[in-house]
Amino acid sequence: MKTLIQELAWLFRHKGALIILLGAPILYALFYPLPYQHAVVDDIPLVVWDDEQSNTTRDWINQLDASAKLNVIATLPGEPNTQVFDRFSNAQLFIHFPKGLDKNLASQQQTVIAYGGKADNFLVYSEGVKSMSLVLAHINQSLALKAFYFSEGNAVTASAAAQPIEVNVTPLFNADSSYMQYLVPSVFILIVQQVLMMTLGMHWGYRFEMDRDVGPVFYVWLAHIAIYSLQGLALIVFFFRIMLPLQGVPYTADGLRLLSVALPFVLAVVGFAMVVSVLFKEQESAIIWLLPLSVPIMLMAGISWPNFAMASWVQVLAQCIPSTWGMNALIDVAFIGHLPNYKVGWTGAFIWLSLALCVRKIVVDRVPVVAPSIV
Repeated sequence: MKTLIQELAWLFRHKGALIILLGAPILYALFYPLPYQHAVVDDIPLVVWDDEQSNTTRDWINQLDASAKLNVIATLPGEPNTQVFDRFSNAQLFIHFPKGLDKNLASQQQTVIAYGGKADNFLVYSEGVKSMSLVLAHINQSLALKAFYFSEGNAVTASAAAQPIEVNVTPLFNADSSYMQYLVPSVFILIVQQVLMMTLGMHWGYRFEMDRDVGPVFYVWLAHIAIYSLQGLALIVFFFRIMLPLQGVPYTADGLRLLSVALPFVLAVVGFAMVVSVLFKEQESAIIWLLPLSVPIMLMAGISWPNFAMASWVQVLAQCIPSTWGMNALIDVAFIGHLPNYKVGWTGAFIWLSLALCVRKIVVDRVPVVAPSIV
C-alpha cells in the first residue's frame, strides 16, 4: 500500500504526466470527431458525358442524380476528357453514355458504359462506384424485364427470367459507410494505448533522470498495474459510454461484455508500456519516441488497410502490439455483437506483464542509484 501511495503521489505531483493522462483524452474526444460529424458520404460529385443526348440517357442521368450518394454537377457532350474533368475541382466520378446507345437497345445489342473516377480516397471512390453500379443494375434489370415480358407474355415469368438470382446484401457493421463509426472508435482505442504508454514512460524515466531509487520492483510493478489499468478502463468507459453516444455512434454491447474485452486489452497495454519504458532514461524520451510511433501503430492495426493484405512480417509485428487485438475485439463486441478470441487477448496480457516484471528486475539490478527513494 505504501508503494501504491508513493506512485500515485508522483503522478499527481507531475502535472505534465497528469495532463497527458487526463487532459489529452478529453481534448481528443471533443475535437477529433468534429470533421466526421456529417458521418455519411453522400452527394458525391459526378460528371456525365452524354454522347447520345436522347430521352433515354436523360432519364438515366436523372436516375443517377436521384441517388442519395450521387450528385450530377455537369452533363457534357462527347467523350470523357481528362483536362475537362480536371476543371471541375470537386468532381470525383464520371460516366459516359456512348453514341448509338438507343440503336443498340432497339436491336438488343450490348452497349458498354464506361465509368470511374478519382481513387485517392478509397471510401469515396468505392461508395460512388457502388452507387453507379446499383443504378445501372436497376436500369439493366428494367430493360431485361421489358425484353422478357415481350417474349414470355406475363410479368411473373418475365421477372424471374430477367433476374434469376436476387442478391440481398446485409452489412454486419457500418451499413452507412460512416467515417464516424468506422474510424473514430478505433482512434479512441489507440489514444488509450498511447496515453498509457507515454505516461508510464515518463513515470519510469523520471526515476532514472533524477537518480531516484525505483523501490521494490515487484510492488512497484503491481502499483503501476493497478493505477494505469484503472485509468485505461476509465478512458474506455468515457469514450464508449459517453463520447460515442454523444456523437451519435450507437453500440450494442452491455457494460460487462465491453469490460470483458477492455480488461485484457488494458492489461496488455500496461505490460507493453512497461517493457518499452525501460529504454527511457528521461521523461521527455517517452514523448519523443512514442508520438511518432502512433501513426504506424494505427496503420498496422488494419484501420486504413486490412491486416491480412500486409506483408507477412508486418502481420507478425502487428499482432505483438496490444492495440491490434484491442481495436478489432472492441469493435466486434461494441458494434457487431461478435465475441472475439479472448485467449489471444489474455495471452498477450500475460506475456507482456510477465516480460515487464522480468526486464524491470534486470534493469534495476544493473543500474546503480545515488539518491534516496523519494517521490
